[in-house]
Amino acid sequence: MDGIFSCRSSIYYDQGGRKYMEDLVTMKQEDEPSEDELDAAERGEIAAPAKEPNPDASIQDSIPGSITVTYVQDDEPSSTLQQASMPSSHPSKNVRRPRAVAMFAVFDGHGGPDAARFARSHLWDHIKKQRGFWSEDDDEVCAALRKGFISCHHAMWKKLPEWPKTVTGLPSTSGTTASIVVIRRDRMYVAHVGDSAVVLGVQDHPSDEFIRAVEITQDHKPELPKERERIEGLGGSVIKKSGVNRVVWKRPRLTHNGPVRRSTVIDQIPFLAVARALGDLWSYDFYSGEFVVSPEPDTAVIKLNLKQHRYVILGSDGLWNMVSPQEAVSICQENDNAKAKNQTENVSNAVLLVNHALLRWRQRMLRADNTSAIVICLEPFGTSSECLPPYEIVYNLQGPKCGSVPKSCTNSLPTQVLPCNDSLENETHCDGMPTGKRVLEDDSSPVLKKRRHSLSQSPLKESSCTSSKIPSAQSSARSGGGSNGQKQSENVQALLQQHGKTTVCVC
Repeated sequence: MDGIFSCRSSIYYDQGGRKYMEDLVTMKQEDEPSEDELDAAERGEIAAPAKEPNPDASIQDSIPGSITVTYVQDDEPSSTLQQASMPSSHPSKNVRRPRAVAMFAVFDGHGGPDAARFARSHLWDHIKKQRGFWSEDDDEVCAALRKGFISCHHAMWKKLPEWPKTVTGLPSTSGTTASIVVIRRDRMYVAHVGDSAVVLGVQDHPSDEFIRAVEITQDHKPELPKERERIEGLGGSVIKKSGVNRVVWKRPRLTHNGPVRRSTVIDQIPFLAVARALGDLWSYDFYSGEFVVSPEPDTAVIKLNLKQHRYVILGSDGLWNMVSPQEAVSICQENDNAKAKNQTENVSNAVLLVNHALLRWRQRMLRADNTSAIVICLEPFGTSSECLPPYEIVYNLQGPKCGSVPKSCTNSLPTQVLPCNDSLENETHCDGMPTGKRVLEDDSSPVLKKRRHSLSQSPLKESSCTSSKIPSAQSSARSGGGSNGQKQSENVQALLQQHGKTTVCVC
């Protein structure tokens, strides 16, 4: 299936009931560099290839392009859809068209949005710079993914003085989960730290309409035996607070002045509910020289098969705490089937999932967490609907081509197209735009989380690079079953209106 499929991808997020929005999501498509470019980069002659965008490119033009679409909320870009490289509109017949590579990522920040913003802007660059990332060897690619995560994490250390301090005047405690999916040719590479899960929808046989959910990632929770052993081996500890196991932050009492001695009183604060993350620089242990909250990701690689693999879903814990993986896959399947028969509104799968999760939060009378979702539908090239709903785009992985969004499909969402200078080194700011901030009361009471099953029994074996074989249906589905996704037309429209006007920045 090399080069003959496309990714119909939708992206959506909501602040929920939290005072701040710390979830960030991004999707990008780039051309795979040629052998000459890789050789030149290997010799240090040039950096990773980056081609200039066409300033005349329009979001309505179905042309190959370098396009950045940024949804702006609270004057900050909260999600980014990018396509890199702008080849000629009339390529030579003798020149082989470059293959496209798609990247999807979810970042669930904590302790402030700084780490999540930094990871969204820089993680992909750090990964691409690693030796072996463009290799044909899966082990080398996975090793490059791990090195890219660690490199990005250490780059945060240099930015720490620029991040806002805590209310007590201590250095920033900002950190973020990171789950990234890279689709390149017939391979899907997955790397993650934290609890933003990645789920694969698998159809075992073409005659069987049921699509089952397979969890590709395992949440990095402090109570997992391997994580607790690693944490305690570095001198850290895990303490349960309000029913949630947390990594302990050992710091001198705030009233302490002067150097830290053996007699210094050390407070042990149950602090973080994930064992691995990017950022969280407070967890550095000076004796071992390691971070108690590890930035090293777990990796997996899956050989894609369009006859079996239908959906890839990335989401923050705001989604997965309310919607089971099997239910999420079933909602996407039912929505696509209904749209194919013109039995429902043209709403993207990501919008349905996020709003379904928000409804569950309200039904349980809980303060909703930041909730984000990316839904990737793998399908043969050319089978996508010509009319895409808002928050959805098509990536053609046969070559560099932008999925167009006809005007007739986006009338429900007022749109402005503005030129702006976007750089991965600097945040994109679009001035004069209305904000979508919702002022909420800050509730410090802990949010009751739905317990998610441990994946210690998962067939994905740990290795330098996990090559995944999809397990049997009996052992892969998470409890929660395939309950039907409720139709939430009114809820969808109401929540879309809450965002007000969406600004689309085309770079």
